[in-house]
Amino acid sequence: MSQTERLTRLSEILIELFRSPIPTHFFQTLGDHAGRVVPHDYLAVCLPDPEKGSYLVHTLAGLDAGAVSLRGFSLYEGLPGRAIMTGQAQRIEDLARVHDGVHDLEGVLIAAGLRATLAVPIRRGLDALGALLFAARPPITYGDDDVQVAALLAAGLSAALETSQAYQALADERMTMLGVLGSTADAVIAMNPGGLVLLANGAVRQMLSLAPDAVEGRPLLEVVDYGPLRELFVKGKPGISELPLPDGRVAQASMVQVVTPFGEPVGLAVVLRDITLLKNLEQMKNDFVNTVSHDLKSPITVIAGLADLMRMAGPTNPGFEKHCQDIRDTAQHMADLVTDLLDIGKIEAGLDAAREPMDLVPVAEEALRIVRPNAERRAIELRTDLPAEAIVMAAPIRIKQALVNLIDNGIKYTPSGGRVTVSAAFSAGGDGAETVTIRVSDTGLGIPARDLPHVFDKFYRVESKATREIAGTGLGLAITKTIVESVGGRIRVESMEGAGTTFTVELPVAHA
Repeated sequence: MSQTERLTRLSEILIELFRSPIPTHFFQTLGDHAGRVVPHDYLAVCLPDPEKGSYLVHTLAGLDAGAVSLRGFSLYEGLPGRAIMTGQAQRIEDLARVHDGVHDLEGVLIAAGLRATLAVPIRRGLDALGALLFAARPPITYGDDDVQVAALLAAGLSAALETSQAYQALADERMTMLGVLGSTADAVIAMNPGGLVLLANGAVRQMLSLAPDAVEGRPLLEVVDYGPLRELFVKGKPGISELPLPDGRVAQASMVQVVTPFGEPVGLAVVLRDITLLKNLEQMKNDFVNTVSHDLKSPITVIAGLADLMRMAGPTNPGFEKHCQDIRDTAQHMADLVTDLLDIGKIEAGLDAAREPMDLVPVAEEALRIVRPNAERRAIELRTDLPAEAIVMAAPIRIKQALVNLIDNGIKYTPSGGRVTVSAAFSAGGDGAETVTIRVSDTGLGIPARDLPHVFDKFYRVESKATREIAGTGLGLAITKTIVESVGGRIRVESMEGAGTTFTVELPVAHA
């Protein structure tokens, strides 16, 4: 075979090497086709392990894979070791005449009748990546042409391995990027300059009702029919804005230009972050500030006005005592409001009293004792139906506060001659766990249906002619709900206007 013909075949093998970036493909290609350019009866690739200072021999053709020892050979052992260490091809005409060969490498080859041996380094620049080991039986011998062709074959393998490493690094980076993007709750969608969707992570399914695998590689304006997002991409102006979502939520849309590290444009990307909760909290903060400002400012105005009136009229004025009482009542209302605000803030922040097993019955009886004078003053009958014992896991002082709020609420909104009933019984909760169910029922004014969904909202009060003169901060039921939920309980309300109201509280039973 002429050298020109060998080089032509070599070029075909090198082209085949680059058909796939997978190393096993390289080695299979060499095992199948290297004999067309370098005659051999045995072929192996020797790859070093820098951390251990050794190399492993991987048989590609000619002998059983386990014929040569699978141990790590020192870089100072054998013909491949010398090729790796020196970076020079190592050629031997008759391996049997070598006296410093390794028995489980060269010795195995000699036993198989192999004599002519050629080891060429696989190099990348000045770094040795390994060696190719050829061996053949007589009458084959290796000349200078064989060394040159084998060196070209090793160079092709070196380039293929380098490409494989780059491919693997790129694949690892892509998997990391996709893992990060797939794990984030923010929706990310990117478009190239031609209008095709380059990337869409899993969150776009939940936020925009788009299947990522159905939009990638397709024109964005074809697969995204949501107007505000389309308009954002059409404008293509980087920055941060708010975007209403199809289901009524609000997202913060951050548009950025995507470029390579070399400044080449890749396209546009939008990151959508659901800020509905933040918007709601902001609105709640504004409502809170406005309500508290009004509820604190109004009593202050009353106190200041009455004080000026008393100063001008003097202590001999017939209304002096009434004005003093009005100031006292107004100041008490302000004190109650501040106390309620502090209580609800402390409970919601988790800074409240520790939970402990407690008997609900004496706590309920204590709550009834506290509100009884007010009930008697208004001629309201208090009835009870309590078990002998009901152990729950809660903070006694807070449960007493919740019960006082509920019972006192029933007394305030029940006309004279009415009735408030407090009962407790064991029952099974929705999840099958045993609970203590407390009911506080009254025969009072009832709550209009339109107001029922809001009775536990902070500062919410039912507005009607019948309730206009009833004092309160609008925080009692909100505090009660927070207390109940903080111990893993539930609270609900049932009412019919003009027919009374029932508040139901479920608390989990404490087990020993």
